[in-house]
Formats: sequence, C-alpha cells, structure tokens
Amino acid sequence: MNKIKESVQVDINLKEDITDAQKTAISAYLKKQKFISKIEYVSKEVAAEKFSRELGQNFNETLGYNPLYDAYWVSLKADYSNPEFIKDAKSAFLSLAGVQEVSYSELAIKTVGGTLQPITIGISILSIVLLVIAFFIIDNTIRLMMYSQRFSIRSMQLIGADNWFIIKPFIQKSVIVGVISAFIAIIALAVLIYLTNYKFSIEILYQDFVNLSFLSIGLILFGIIISIISTYLAVNKYLKIKLDELY
Repeated sequence: MNKIKESVQVDINLKEDITDAQKTAISAYLKKQKFISKIEYVSKEVAAEKFSRELGQNFNETLGYNPLYDAYWVSLKADYSNPEFIKDAKSAFLSLAGVQEVSYSELAIKTVGGTLQPITIGISILSIVLLVIAFFIIDNTIRLMMYSQRFSIRSMQLIGADNWFIIKPFIQKSVIVGVISAFIAIIALAVLIYLTNYKFSIEILYQDFVNLSFLSIGLILFGIIISIISTYLAVNKYLKIKLDELY
C-alpha cells in the first residue's frame, strides 16, 4: 500500500531561462525535504524520448519543436501522499526561483486515498480476527494435551513434587513445539513471498530483510509466549483440581 501511495508523481517543470545556480538551489531544497522519497532530474530531451516511446510517435517531428520542460520528477513518502499536503507542497515548489509549473494527477491521489483506506481497515479487522482464532486454536490444542496428562500431573503431586517441578517439563516441551511451529510459519511465508514476487511478479511485500527479520522474530516470540501462557494455565488448572473431578 505504501508503494502504491508513493507511485503518485509530482512534476516540477523548470523555466526555459533557468540558471545553473537556480537548478542547484532547487535540487538542494528538494533533497532537504523529509517528505520526499524519490527525486529524478529529467531533461526535456530525455522526457521527449520517453513520451515518444510510450505514444509510439515522435511528436517533435509533428510539432516541429519540443514542448516539454526540464523537470524534477518527485515522489512523496506514503504518509504525505494526500490531497491537502500535496497542495501545500505544490505552493512551496512554485515559490522556488526557476520553477515554471507544478503538476500532478489529483484524480490519482483521490482514488488512491479513497481506495486504500477501506482496504486498510478491512485488513486490520481481518488480521485481528485471525490472530484471535490462532490464539484459541493453539490454546485449545495445548489444553487437550494437558487433559490427556492430568493423571500424570496428579501422580507427581502425590509423590511430593512441587508445582514448578511439575510445570517445568510441560513448558519446555511447549516452547519447543512453539518454536517448530514458528519456523514452519516462516518457511510458508518465505515460499509465499518467493512465489508471488518471482513466479507471478506480484509484489505483496517489500524485500526489506530487516522488516522480514523482525517479522520472523515476532512469529517465534508469538509461538513461544502463547505456548507458555496456555501451558501454565492448563497445568495450573489440574494442579488445583480435586481428585474426583479428574474423572
């Protein structure tokens, strides 16, 4: 979604009589702005070649001259790709000496903002629902496993084992299971990213290895924490239960 937002381009067209000093000043100004994600300087000759390729005809020959300007093509960061901020940015760009005009697609910006907001809300709700479902599936599985071990737990109590001595091996086992489950999830995620990016050419996730590493660590921690909590609560339940209730 961030990539889609940052795909909206703002064209800063320069005047014909702009000086090198003014170009340098504009470039320095743009590089200082934290809301800009990408800056590309394009001469009018390069722009003409690009548009000729896209249109399939040479408009220089048709018109007899090049109507385009030297320009900076700017992309804003996702957090700033909204109509209100871009209008303010446009005013700031127009105030720079040597700038002829600033253009962008208002329709594209409104469409991106209007489309992505409900998608973001929907994905957030779906993620929370799936997270809750995952927690209850893991929790219930561990509780069933503890139910099958309830007589072993009572036997250890009868021979004088303290609570931590009883709980410890179950927690160790659940942590191992949680880590294995997390690694299976990481492998599945890696396969999904590979297939979408390289087989189907659909980028669903930036190939940012730092973020992917944090995501992997999060999966491992999620598996361990849920396993520990569920195991502790389940074992603790059977430590306190009466003998006749075990049946």
